[in-house]
Amino acid sequence: MGDDASGSAEGQGSEDYNAGDYNAGDAGAEEYNEEYAWEPPPPSGLEQLEKALSTVSEPIVSVARQAGEAFQSVLEHPSLLALLPGGSLTLLGVGLVLLSLLLSAVPVIHGIGRFGGGVMFLMGLWVAINEWRLRSGPEAEDAGYTPMRPMPAALESLPADTQHPVIGYVFALLTCTHALLMFGWPISLLWMLAALVLGYDQGRRYFAQSPEDAAELEAGAHGLRLHRWVVVGVVICSFSLLFSWTRGTLQVPATSGAEQPLSTLTQGTLLLLACSAVRHRGLSALHPLGLILMGVWLTLWFFLMMNVYTVGSWLFLPGLLLLDAVIVFHFLPKRRGGDDAYAEQDAASDMDMQG
Repeated sequence: MGDDASGSAEGQGSEDYNAGDYNAGDAGAEEYNEEYAWEPPPPSGLEQLEKALSTVSEPIVSVARQAGEAFQSVLEHPSLLALLPGGSLTLLGVGLVLLSLLLSAVPVIHGIGRFGGGVMFLMGLWVAINEWRLRSGPEAEDAGYTPMRPMPAALESLPADTQHPVIGYVFALLTCTHALLMFGWPISLLWMLAALVLGYDQGRRYFAQSPEDAAELEAGAHGLRLHRWVVVGVVICSFSLLFSWTRGTLQVPATSGAEQPLSTLTQGTLLLLACSAVRHRGLSALHPLGLILMGVWLTLWFFLMMNVYTVGSWLFLPGLLLLDAVIVFHFLPKRRGGDDAYAEQDAASDMDMQG
């Protein structure tokens, strides 16, 4: 009977011990939940900048979209297209460029120079011939326009390489480049009109989405976020070219960034970067070596033309740093994929240790 009392006492003590352990565990769990509750990590600096950029750019993009729709309704008006040969807006843009070059021959009117004028004249004829070939075929009839008369046999037998669509893209890019560099001159209004017409007609062909582009966009949507900053950098750099880059004197006035040597190549490089950024494939549309050379050229041109006593140089610098940073981040490996790989490796190691 003594043994039963002893066993009962031990059982009761064991139950009290176990109950004490259970209560201690509950208290520990409550203490853990209160002090170590999981909270989402704060947004990174890049995410905060992207959010600020979206907030600032949203009204600007909305206004630009409305203006673009209004301009599109004018260019796509049936009465205007009926007056154009084959309903081609590209031919209208080429005509405006040739008219600008003709007016630039007047000594009192500022132009783009003999070399630049000769290049634009020859490329304009080249683009006009390719557009003539395109609009004289059945494509014009399918679109509802009167096709142009057939091309001469001498022009029809040109090599196929001379008919590449990139020729029209380059011509539109050069037209937009000259229009921006000549901003402020009276003839710049004609250049701006030509740039808008060519940019719209050739731009919708350039930005046309293909199935492989859509697949690449879905595969790398996270990596395309940084490319929006290319547009910001290009806008800053292009805006800085309108300000003075040299110090004026009583005899020599100050000159803007658009009047500096090789400014046409610099502005064209900026526009090409912007077009590649807003295109569906982002900066991946450019060859890696070409992208590196573009970044090197912009940096080299800045250090050759900079003047610490002018406003334009200091405005160009933040845009240049932003563009170089985006190009560098573009070539960095995807950290998200690397983090997932490391997480899977750690999980496998833990299972091995538990096994």
